[in-house]
Amino acid sequence: MKTVKTYKPKNVLTVFTGILITGLILNTLYQFTPKEIIGIDNETFEREYKQDIEYIEETSQEKTILMEAVSIDTQEIERQRKISNIRKFLEGKNSPLAAYAEDLVDAAREYGIDYRLVAAISIVESSGGLYNFRPYNAWGWGKSGFENWKDAIWSVSKGLGNYYAKGLDTPYEIGRVYCPPSSDSWSRKVSSLMRKIGE
Repeated sequence: MKTVKTYKPKNVLTVFTGILITGLILNTLYQFTPKEIIGIDNETFEREYKQDIEYIEETSQEKTILMEAVSIDTQEIERQRKISNIRKFLEGKNSPLAAYAEDLVDAAREYGIDYRLVAAISIVESSGGLYNFRPYNAWGWGKSGFENWKDAIWSVSKGLGNYYAKGLDTPYEIGRVYCPPSSDSWSRKVSSLMRKIGE
């Protein structure tokens, strides 16, 4: 007669728990084991990567965009530095022109003159616009006044740009035409003030 094995519920539970824990351990190990990525082979990837790099490097449009972006940032940083120099200088003189530092810098760039020149001349001629002989004319420019400070700054900058166009691009050269009777004294004062504004 054959004997039938019987298992106690406690033993069955232990075996079942062991199998379950072993499965969990194996599954965890599988999750953290590096696996081969199925897809593009290494040779094809390298070839396509090189083609992409060559395209980026040889495309003039990309180069232009990158260079313009760098150039714009550099120019704006320089512009802001100049504006700060002018504003600080004119504020120190209690000049109403301090509020127009941006116009002084932008007009100078537009007409190709030193960005400090118009501000320096205004101090010599009218203490920076505090004592004008005509409305908004802080430079003794011509015999008339201007509509406002912005109009004055751009008009005087344009006029000084004409001096530069003739090769008169230092206070000493400008002074001989701008202020003939006291050219040397005027030029020394303007030059000194320009140095105080900064580079």
